[in-house]
Amino acid sequence: MSRVLRGAWSRRGALTTLVLMTAVVVGGAVTVLQFAEAAGTSPWLTAPLLLLGAVAVPSIGAELAVARREEVGLARLRGIHGTRLWRFLLVEPALAIVVGTLLGLALGAAGTVLATGTWLDEAAPALGRPALLASGIIAGAGLVIVGLSAGAALREPLAVQVSARRRPRRATTLAAFLSVLVLVGAGVAAYRSRSADGEPDLVVLLGPALVGLALGQVAIWVVRLAARGLTPVTERRGLGAFLATRRLARADDLVTPMRLVVAAAVVGALALSGAVAVGQWTEEQAAVEVPGARTIDATALGAVGAVDLTEQVDPQGRHLLATAIVRNESRLAERRAYVDAARWDTVVGDFYDDTAARAASDAVGRLDTGLAPVQVTGDRVELTISGLEVPGVRTFRGRDESFRVGGGRVELTLGFVGADNSSGAATVDLDVPADGRSVSRSVRVRACAAGCVVTGLSVARAGDGVFDASDFVVLVEELAVGDDDLLAEAWRADPASVQAAVDNRFIRSYEPPEVVAVNRPDGLQLALLPAVPLELGPDLGPTEVPVLVADGGSDGGSDEAPQALDLGGDDRATEVLGVARSMPLVGTVGTLADIRTSAVGSGPTVPAAEVQVVAAPGTPRSVLDEVAAATGTEWRTRQAVRESLGDRFGGAQSVAYALTALACALVALLALGAGVARHLRDYRRDVASLRVLGISTGTARRAGRAELVSLTVLVVASVVAGGWLAVTLLLDGLPLLSIPVAGLDLDTAPHAWALALPALLGAAAVVLVGGRARAVRAATTRPSLLREEEGR
Repeated sequence: MSRVLRGAWSRRGALTTLVLMTAVVVGGAVTVLQFAEAAGTSPWLTAPLLLLGAVAVPSIGAELAVARREEVGLARLRGIHGTRLWRFLLVEPALAIVVGTLLGLALGAAGTVLATGTWLDEAAPALGRPALLASGIIAGAGLVIVGLSAGAALREPLAVQVSARRRPRRATTLAAFLSVLVLVGAGVAAYRSRSADGEPDLVVLLGPALVGLALGQVAIWVVRLAARGLTPVTERRGLGAFLATRRLARADDLVTPMRLVVAAAVVGALALSGAVAVGQWTEEQAAVEVPGARTIDATALGAVGAVDLTEQVDPQGRHLLATAIVRNESRLAERRAYVDAARWDTVVGDFYDDTAARAASDAVGRLDTGLAPVQVTGDRVELTISGLEVPGVRTFRGRDESFRVGGGRVELTLGFVGADNSSGAATVDLDVPADGRSVSRSVRVRACAAGCVVTGLSVARAGDGVFDASDFVVLVEELAVGDDDLLAEAWRADPASVQAAVDNRFIRSYEPPEVVAVNRPDGLQLALLPAVPLELGPDLGPTEVPVLVADGGSDGGSDEAPQALDLGGDDRATEVLGVARSMPLVGTVGTLADIRTSAVGSGPTVPAAEVQVVAAPGTPRSVLDEVAAATGTEWRTRQAVRESLGDRFGGAQSVAYALTALACALVALLALGAGVARHLRDYRRDVASLRVLGISTGTARRAGRAELVSLTVLVVASVVAGGWLAVTLLLDGLPLLSIPVAGLDLDTAPHAWALALPALLGAAAVVLVGGRARAVRAATTRPSLLREEEGR
């Protein structure tokens, strides 16, 4: 054991890198797996991290094998072969991987608690069985990769193993094959992402890392080819440029790790673009859901009750607005919303100016018709009615004659919707004398004591005269509930009830009068129908209800013609004022109508409706408190709605991908730092050799700066190009959000700053880490260094 520890201490640099790399991969994987399980997202979001880790670890294994070449050679000279030699070679990496795995589990547990506690409702368990199993698999895979990388040292000729000088080797056939395989994999991932429907497969999830590795590999090839092509040119341009191109063409310390830097930055660009897309979607969708600063649930009051509440608390109409929405995502033709159009411009104002719903918001005021439902308050219905003699001549049963209305029993039913959003009716029946005298009666209607909305009247013959086809015309002289006179409203006969009397097969040859209902100054004149009640409703004036229509985009809408529905779900004649891509409340599919117009003659608000009161920015606290007390619920801010949208539709997936991108960045930094540390001694020896030839340290510094500038420019170009390709080709196929049927489209277009930021960070890593590698000091590059090394 002491020999193993002494050997590990002598190779502590490479082993520390392996420990840190294992800890980062295991810790990142555990955090993402636990977060994905808590958020209900795909656990394969860790795929890019595992791929980059698998690419980074072989170089560490190769370094450990190179560091032990002489020991391996001596062991072979002593006759150690087979399993003993493998055990001798892998015991140190195995210990490093075990330590890194344990450290990674601790980091993953802490990261899980922190991430889930920050972005989810509550902290998830620190470790779970899938995370532990994944950690074991990662550790085993790491050991296998290190073993395969170290296996090359066992196959080297014995003379090479005992040689003190390392020489650059050409790329093996396997390395070339894997490089081409990465390019092919990136293309396959892009194709499958564009054509896949539903949950993406593993290849699609690996796509960002594959695209990044492919661009990184292309960048390496570009560096090599450009450097080789420019080497003859730079011979005549200056010694510094010549030295820079020679190192870029042959050295491995900064060029090869650039592939991982580019890949990690591309994954970061995709994660950042996805987070931006999710953030924009939740912001815009929250504006669809809440057309103001805050909203409160008023479903228990019903739509009309919410309107009454806003009138009571905010009579000037400056702060509050009643809305109702029937989402009906299973029947998009009936998806609809209602707003108080008379208050819209004042309360909502310029809220939608920076959104896609601006045009629709500007047109909402046109929905206001000036109509309002008939509302009464009282606990008794008062009715006074008399029979009428109608002079004139009409044809009845084949002969012309003047007629006089006789008496009979009349039954009047008042339909209403109570304050509790339930339908009700009050019936008054009385005998109308044949001599034209007025008769009165009142009945109790307790449901209207707190106020109710009158939906219609039904007047029918009763008693023995139900099937009497003779004319029976009455004048309703008084109809009131409490102090509210219903005869002050205009009433219109329902043509369907008249047609039902004509079509009744038990009454032959019935011909209704030309005028069934007449709104007179002294009352309401009605010609009663035989066998069927005469239905009357408030006179709406124009028969068509104006609506705004969302066209539903290219694949989310309905082929059915837009149909205006009242609050109770009954059809209304429809006038389409405009069509928009996106609208407040309904998003991309549905109709928008005035809540007051839709309440006229409507039954109770359908149970599926979500009734809300919206408050404008700057609403006084007293107004908010009064509404909260009346509804018995709490206000929700727009930010709270935005967060709930992210939770409801899987916005946590973008967080999981961001965590993966962060772990990938750490892997790339470790790989870059390890590459620099691995070749730092060789670089200093090269500079010392140059100084022996009379080349100054200033020239070596200029060569190092030229090399860094070239690699930095190439990294920026590669990351921007790779990020744009990844966002354009892959972002649509990644599971960022589960967009609802009528939700706004997710904008996955590339954003310049989201591509530039990872590119600049990658360039900064190359400059900072690479700058340390190219630091030329007289003390560390003195020519005597060569003599000291030869003497060892």
